[in-house]
Amino acid sequence: MFKTFTSLFLKLALLAGLSAPALAANDNPVELVRDTSRQVLDLLKKDDGKNGRQVRAQVEALVLSNFDFKRMTAYAVGQGWRQADAGQQAELTRQFQTLLVRSYSSTMNRFKNAQVDIKPNVIASADGRETTVKSEVTLPSNGDRKPVAIDYTFYKSPQGWKVYNVSVEGLSLITTYRNQFNDEIRKGGVDGLIKSLQDKNAALAAKGA
Repeated sequence: MFKTFTSLFLKLALLAGLSAPALAANDNPVELVRDTSRQVLDLLKKDDGKNGRQVRAQVEALVLSNFDFKRMTAYAVGQGWRQADAGQQAELTRQFQTLLVRSYSSTMNRFKNAQVDIKPNVIASADGRETTVKSEVTLPSNGDRKPVAIDYTFYKSPQGWKVYNVSVEGLSLITTYRNQFNDEIRKGGVDGLIKSLQDKNAALAAKGA
């Protein structure tokens, strides 16, 4: 269940990330998601299969800088984050970001023909500092072409809107990872979780991811 959810999230989340140019042009989360998903799909469609590494780097540059991985990691680690010192927090963030990037990057080209439908209505917090953008992604490879619901949760930072959580079919990335991370912390403390993430990243690197 965990591996299936994580794989699905990682392969779809890139389709509706945020780009710095879009952020500068429009401070509206819906338009940011819509514009950047279009840019990402255009990049993937231009790939002829020979420039996979270059295309992955372009997509990552377009999307990842506007995900707040520190905030995402803090929420995913939960109570253990407050137990960690500054150095441990930095390493947790670095390893978690590396895990997310390596897990999806080698297969993103399979999603060049995906259809992304960004919903215009958002769910905003009372103070207006958080908002959720809803979308549906249809993969032509799915026989029944049933769309997958993807929700992106933003918060308003001094630099603009940042994504810090994604839910796939109602399953939260943060919650899913928190359950696993809590188990690792119970067994080996914060350093044990860091070691676990390092081992996972080493295994992915050995596979060429």
